[in-house]
Amino acid sequence: MDLLSFSCVRPHTIFSKTYYLKVMEDEIIISAFNNFKNPKYCIELKLRTQILWKMGKQNLKAFGIFYQNKIKYFEASHVSLEQLKKLIGGRVIYRNMASFYEPIQLIGEGLSAKVFQSIEIQTKKAVAVKMIKQEFGREEQALDIVRTEVQILQSVNHPNIIKVLEVYENDQTFWIVQEYVQGTPLSDVLKQKLPSEQIKKIMIGLLNTVSYLQSLRIVHRDIKPENIIVQKDGSIKVIDFGFAANLKFGSVSSVCGTPGYYAPEVLRQKESSFNSDMFSVGVVLFNLITNQPMLKSKMYNAQQYVADEEAADLLKLMLEVDPTKRITAQQALQHPYFKDLQLNNDKNDNHYSSEQQILKQQLQINQQQQYQPKKSNNSLDAKTIKSLRTTNIIDQ
Repeated sequence: MDLLSFSCVRPHTIFSKTYYLKVMEDEIIISAFNNFKNPKYCIELKLRTQILWKMGKQNLKAFGIFYQNKIKYFEASHVSLEQLKKLIGGRVIYRNMASFYEPIQLIGEGLSAKVFQSIEIQTKKAVAVKMIKQEFGREEQALDIVRTEVQILQSVNHPNIIKVLEVYENDQTFWIVQEYVQGTPLSDVLKQKLPSEQIKKIMIGLLNTVSYLQSLRIVHRDIKPENIIVQKDGSIKVIDFGFAANLKFGSVSSVCGTPGYYAPEVLRQKESSFNSDMFSVGVVLFNLITNQPMLKSKMYNAQQYVADEEAADLLKLMLEVDPTKRITAQQALQHPYFKDLQLNNDKNDNHYSSEQQILKQQLQINQQQQYQPKKSNNSLDAKTIKSLRTTNIIDQ
């Protein structure tokens, strides 16, 4: 299937030659013939392929490929080149980062990456640019980290998950260009006590996201307030998929995430399970309800900190030590804790967000299914407390 096709010119000192380009699902084909017979160049669309861009005074002038240890440039119209750049963005690695984006300010920093609010120079559009230096690992290791994160983000399509736009490499650094999310990290929102309805809406958004990821066998592996952005309309975006993994290809045997949020099996067995993210979601719920980090809380029983009986029950189900018995995201969405959540159904509300639409649909489904998870004892039993202490999830 052809996704895009146009003619381009390969400039030479004495004469120039016309070529024909078409973008397929997995490759770019460039041929001297418009029927694409015997193509001269076949460029794979994967994150080992590098594409260069040449700028004119204001617009794109040409793209370049590496061929037999040389760079071959092809000129085309600005419109065609913009379409090409947008179409294959995130599927290959670009160069010339500074020609397209200008950093404005540092907005996030972790052990292996920094995130900058930047602007696209031509459109003045705000983006978030994640910088991963190769000094944090060998080039191949750094590329594997980038490849995994980008491939997972490309494979998902959900309003609560950040979108990847392009990938660049230069100066021993990888740059992942993502949509810029205007909002406040949940870690900052937690500095004030939230009303119950707002907590439930945030949790619905987070559970919808995890339910979607679970349907694809994807684990985020670092769900925490810092990686959840609350937007102005109340909807959320889950960011930072740097630790994410796809369990379709087998289990993931490494300890990663944030102490106090990763599930007991991650530390105990050094392996993420299908339902590991749900433990992290439970910790976030505890944060939201109590305004306390679980690490600093002596959580002998949920009732001591959570007055709401339904909330305490849901919390117990999420913090189940055995991942095979832990409630799933889909089951949690059907828990009675959310039964009284009401939405503004004003049809004239032009700001009715996609998050609220999903929430409304989910609540309707839950009502139809009438799922009633088995009620648990609100207090955390001795076995659970002992296991949580052993894995440093709660204090001694």
